[in-house]
Amino acid sequence: MEYIKQNWNKLFIVVLCVVVLFAAFGSGVDSKGEELVESSFTQALIVFGSAKGLNAVISLAQGTQLDLPFLTVAIGEVLDPINDLVEQFAWVMLASMASLGIQKILLSFTASGIYNIVLAFCLVVVNLWLFFRFSKDKELRTIFFKVTAVLLFLRFAVPLMGYVNFVVYENFVKPKYNIETLNNKIEIVRDEVDKVTNETLQKKQDDSFFDKVTKSLDRDFYMQKIEQYKDAANNASRYVIDLIIVFIFQTIFLPLFFLFVLYHFTRSIFAIGKNSH
Repeated sequence: MEYIKQNWNKLFIVVLCVVVLFAAFGSGVDSKGEELVESSFTQALIVFGSAKGLNAVISLAQGTQLDLPFLTVAIGEVLDPINDLVEQFAWVMLASMASLGIQKILLSFTASGIYNIVLAFCLVVVNLWLFFRFSKDKELRTIFFKVTAVLLFLRFAVPLMGYVNFVVYENFVKPKYNIETLNNKIEIVRDEVDKVTNETLQKKQDDSFFDKVTKSLDRDFYMQKIEQYKDAANNASRYVIDLIIVFIFQTIFLPLFFLFVLYHFTRSIFAIGKNSH
C-alpha cells in the first residue's frame, strides 16, 4: 500500500497507457472518425459540383448581349461580380477538399497496424523507464519521450478532429449555416439563371426582321430578364458567402485551431512527465 502511495503517479501513467493501447488497437474510434471525414468530403464534393455548375450557366449567360433601342446591354456586366465570387468559392472548395483529403490520408496512416505496433513498443519502453534507470540515459530518454508524445498526438488527433467538426457543426454552425440547404439554394439559382438565359436566347431567335426593327415593343421583356439576372446574382452572392464562411471555418480554421490546442496540450503533458524525473 505504501508503494502505491509513493508511486501513484507512475501507476496512473501505466493504467493510462493501457487504456490508450486498447483505444489505439480498437477500430471504433477510427471507423467513426473515417465515416465523419468521408461524409464531409462527399458533402464538399457535392457543393463544389454545384459551384462549377453555377459558374457554367453564368459563363453561358455572359455571352448574351441585348441590343435594345438606344441601349446595348451586355449580360456579362450584370453577372461579372457573382462570376468572380463563384470562381473564388471554387478555390475555397478545392482547399477544403484538400484539407479533408489530407485528414483521410493521416487517419489511414495512423490507424494502420504497423503504426499501432510502433506506438505500443514506445509506450512499453516509456513505462519501463518510469521504474528503471540506466546509466547516462537522460538524453536518450528525453528524445524517446518526445517521439512517443508525437506518435500519441498523431494517433488520436485526426479522429478527434472529425468528432469535434461534427459536434461543432451540428450544434453551432448548422442552425444558421446549413450546408445542404445552402447548396439546394445554389442549385435553384443555377436553374433560374439557366432558365432566364434560355428564354432570352429563344426570344432573340424567334424575333423576325420586323420584330427587330420594332424591338421597342420587347424592351420590357428584356429589361425584365435583366432584373431577373440581378436578383439571381444577389441571391447567389449571399448563399456563396455563407458557404465560404462555413467551409473555411469547418475544414480550415477549426482543424488548424484543434491541432494547435492538441499540440500545446501534448507539450504540457510531456513537460510534466519530464520534470517528474
